Amino acid sequence: MAATAFDQQHLQAGDGHTLYVAQYGKPDGPAAVVLHGGPGSGTQPSVLEWFDLSKQRVVLFDQRGAGLSQPQGEILHNDSHKLVADIELLRASLGITQWMVVGGSWGATLALLYAGQHTQHVQSLVLRGSFLASAREMQWFFQSLSALVPQGWQRLTQGWSHHEKNHVLDKLCAMLLHGEAQEASDAAGRWSDYENEIMRVMAGSAALDTDQSSKASARTLGKYRLQAHYLSHQCFTSERTLLRMAHKLRAVPCAIIHGTHDLVCPPENAWRLRRFMPHASMHWVSKGSHTPADAGIAKALTDAIRDLTDATKN
Repeated sequence: MAATAFDQQHLQAGDGHTLYVAQYGKPDGPAAVVLHGGPGSGTQPSVLEWFDLSKQRVVLFDQRGAGLSQPQGEILHNDSHKLVADIELLRASLGITQWMVVGGSWGATLALLYAGQHTQHVQSLVLRGSFLASAREMQWFFQSLSALVPQGWQRLTQGWSHHEKNHVLDKLCAMLLHGEAQEASDAAGRWSDYENEIMRVMAGSAALDTDQSSKASARTLGKYRLQAHYLSHQCFTSERTLLRMAHKLRAVPCAIIHGTHDLVCPPENAWRLRRFMPHASMHWVSKGSHTPADAGIAKALTDAIRDLTDATKN
C-alpha cells in the first residue's frame, strides 16, 4: 500500500523557482531528507521503503527544475550552490533542527556539499553509489563504457563524425543547450536510451536489438537539459572540493554504500571517499549495481538507515 503524505507544498525558493515538497511518516519523528539523483531526475516515492514510517519523518523534494518543481527543466539560476541553499531553506522552513541526509549518485554529491557547509544540522549521512563530479568519471561514462555496452554506445553516437564520437558529452551538451528543439529532443532520447541500456547490462538483461532512439517526453528533455547544464560546468564543484567536504565530516556518523558492479559511478569512488572519512561504515554490495531498485542496494540502504537512526537517538 502506497504511503500517503501528511504534507505537500510548493516552496518558494527565489529566482522564480518553486520546489515540490512532500513529507511522510511520523510528523514528530526523527527527520530525514532524501536527495535525488540526476541532476534533474526528480524524487521517487519508492525511496520511502528504506524507512520505518511509523517512527521516522521523511522529507522528499524535487530539486530546481526537476520533477514537479517549476519551471520544469529551467537552467537559469540553477547550480550546485543554489541547490545547497535550497536544502537549508527547506530545513529551516520545516522547523527541523537536525536531520539525516540520504543521497545517491548525484544526490550523494549534493549531500556532501550540503553536509560540509551545514554540518551542525546534519545528524547522520548516507551516501549511495557516490558521484564525485570528476573528469575521470565523465570519460568513463561517455567514452570507456563503449567497451561494455557497445550496442547502446553505437545507438548513442549513430550518425556522428569521428570527432564527435571522441567527445560524446560535448556533443550532447551542444545539442541540448544550443540546438533546435528537434535536435535537443534527439539528444535527450539518445542519452536516455544509453542510460537504460547500461541499467539493463548491470541487471543482466538482454540488450535491445534496435537502431532507433526513443522520442523524448517533455520531462525527459527537461531532465537531460539539466544534466547537460551541470555536466558542462563540472557540476559547479570538483572532486577536490567534495573530498575536502568529506574530511570535514569526521564527527558525523556516516554510511557509504556501493555496488561492486556499479557501471555508472565506479566503485573506486567509494574507496576515495573512505580515505577522507575513515570513520564511515563501508557497505560493499556484492554484484550490486547502481540503481537503488537493486535488491542488495535497497537492503543495504534500509539497514544503514535503521542502524544510524538507532545510533543517533538521544
